[in-house]
Amino acid sequence: MSDIFHFLTSDDLRVLAEKARRITYAAGEVVLSEGKEAPGIFVLRSGRMKVEKRLFNPPVLIAALGPGEVFGEMSFVDSHSISASVVAMEVSEVDVLEKAEVFALLASVPGLSSRFYQSLALKLSERLRATTDSLAGL
Repeated sequence: MSDIFHFLTSDDLRVLAEKARRITYAAGEVVLSEGKEAPGIFVLRSGRMKVEKRLFNPPVLIAALGPGEVFGEMSFVDSHSISASVVAMEVSEVDVLEKAEVFALLASVPGLSSRFYQSLALKLSERLRATTDSLAGL
């Protein structure tokens, strides 16, 4: 989890890990459905996932995710519905940080909120840069 949450302390990571719920998904199983509400932030522990826009036929592949990647963070930050579906490409284990649990921790652990959101901002910035480079053909 430390690669994803770059600015968190070891104590921050420990308390988040204690609250995480591990779920195993089968190949082809939809983890998040486009247009639905996200229950929290997901951290891919093992396996592979694909992110796709399913409003199109056939669905359009947006990204492939591997171990250590985070997803569901956009909906966590902006409280909008999920912008793209996430589907397991193979048997995959995911740690889920439920919204209510995270919000409670952010309110109760001094400094966690700023470190947590700074980490998410960095991850979102990295993704936007990669998308921009991809669209530009770089």
